[in-house]
Amino acid sequence: MKLTILFLFIFSTTVLKAQLYIAPSEKSDSYMYAKDRLIFVQNEIHLIKNNKNETGASLYLRKGSQLLQGDKPANINTGSGDIAVVQQGTSNAFDYNYWGLPVVGFAGKNQLNDYLYDPLSNTESKKAKLTTGLEGYSDPLSISGRWIYTYSGANYSDWQYVGEHFDLLPGEGFSMKGVNGSNSNLIEGEKINPGSAQMYDFRGLPNDGKIELPVKKDQVLLVGNPYPSSLDLEKFLFENISTTGIAYFWDSKKNGNSHYLSDYEGGYGTYSPGAGIYIPAIFKRYSDESETGEIGESYPRKRMPIAQGFMIIGKNEGVVHFQNSQRMYQKEIEGVSNFKSLEPANPSVIFNIEIDSMYVRQLALSFNNLSTVNEDHGMDARKMDRFSEDISWSISEEPFLINVRPKVDQELIPLKINLKKDTSLKFSAAKFNNFNPDRLFVYDAQDDLYFGITTGYFKMSLPAGDYNDRFFISFIEQLPAEDTTTDSIAPVADLKKLPNILLNTIDIFQNNSLEQLETKVLYNAELKNLKLFDLHGKLILNKNFIAKEKEFNFSTGNLSNAIYIVKVITNDNKELTKKISIRN
Repeated sequence: MKLTILFLFIFSTTVLKAQLYIAPSEKSDSYMYAKDRLIFVQNEIHLIKNNKNETGASLYLRKGSQLLQGDKPANINTGSGDIAVVQQGTSNAFDYNYWGLPVVGFAGKNQLNDYLYDPLSNTESKKAKLTTGLEGYSDPLSISGRWIYTYSGANYSDWQYVGEHFDLLPGEGFSMKGVNGSNSNLIEGEKINPGSAQMYDFRGLPNDGKIELPVKKDQVLLVGNPYPSSLDLEKFLFENISTTGIAYFWDSKKNGNSHYLSDYEGGYGTYSPGAGIYIPAIFKRYSDESETGEIGESYPRKRMPIAQGFMIIGKNEGVVHFQNSQRMYQKEIEGVSNFKSLEPANPSVIFNIEIDSMYVRQLALSFNNLSTVNEDHGMDARKMDRFSEDISWSISEEPFLINVRPKVDQELIPLKINLKKDTSLKFSAAKFNNFNPDRLFVYDAQDDLYFGITTGYFKMSLPAGDYNDRFFISFIEQLPAEDTTTDSIAPVADLKKLPNILLNTIDIFQNNSLEQLETKVLYNAELKNLKLFDLHGKLILNKNFIAKEKEFNFSTGNLSNAIYIVKVITNDNKELTKKISIRN
């Protein structure tokens, strides 16, 4: 990453005593042009508007340049001039972006196009057009005012129309749909709109200093990064103790084609700074609240791009504050959408729960010794969306997507399952980070059964209903030294040496010393079917069991050394799969 820091102290000796002062002379315009640079100004900035449209702004932030200022209690930047900072949003006139303004206006600026400009060249821009039509267009830039809203409340009816009269406070976020078409003109060698992203030029005085917004308990608030620099989202969320410390990001189906609410397909992704984890959105149709089967993309969220908007939830009545100490210089990731922009340090595991083969709900379990089993600020993440068939962590009987707690072997971690119809659920561990347990289980308290999912999956069908105290996740980080084979158990004679958690389950074990696959059902059920596949999906074995057999051994001596997949179904229709490694 190329980084040049310009420490600007006295730029001009004037009676205004501004630390950075830029103004035109009698003969020509004056401006500063930053390309791929960080500009730092400790104190205030004073800008005087230039005379020519071609060089109308006083300070240009181009090619990823950003402006930082020293900490102060309020914005004391002054003048009639502008900074000009470019950001990208969606190019589809049916898709929403959530924004925040990185600039503030002066008296008389009360429409969105007083701040959003249509870039024409590296330095020249003109005001974007505002239209009452349903759709906006790229060339020339025309923005539909019909879709400009802000949000503060708890219900869908709490969306507040902004439209042409744009008088939002710094830090307040707003929704705006993208534009159709393309624009091949170049800004610093980059197309204004290549057909996939629209470039906007924000102009005004730079926001600076401490910015505060009121928030109430359980209030959902749309906010946005108010600075012409990146925001350390982790620090912002941890410092705002009047919120839950969790951020939510709107994501939607690509290339939508309808303005009707009933046709919208989207949802909210969830970021927990304490877990360092982002769970992507599950898309739903707003016509009938049904799932579409699509899932949003996963992006790094620790650092917030300029003008990015997001949702937060109030934990108690107070204020949400932005301040300069939360600002940082972070260039956006090459090839990643600016608005859909780190591996977590804490030990964690991401679970995939496939629901009726329609969509996958992801749940994150993260371990932190500073956390508790209750909701912790900036760690445990509540669900934003509700679905008719869904699964979540149960914390104080409320649904959560991200669960951060101390690491305790064999602890039963409760799940909350809500089903409006008979539903098939398929559990698997999608990703481990700094966590490598010997055993990972789904536990059914009603039947007192444990199903290992460390390397495979467990599938079951449940009738409609709410299951709040029946299913749990549990793990054993390290088995006794004589047996550390994933999802296997010791020979029957040695069971007494293992934790009780292993006594009620299905065991699938590749015994390479005897060159055989061993399967046992260690509860009140029998084997119904066993299949063995190679990694290409070729069926090696398909065994149906007529008699009530609880054990089955299969010779693997004639098979090649490789990884295989075993799938077992019991006569009570429990299904478990596991990867095994054959080494003859």
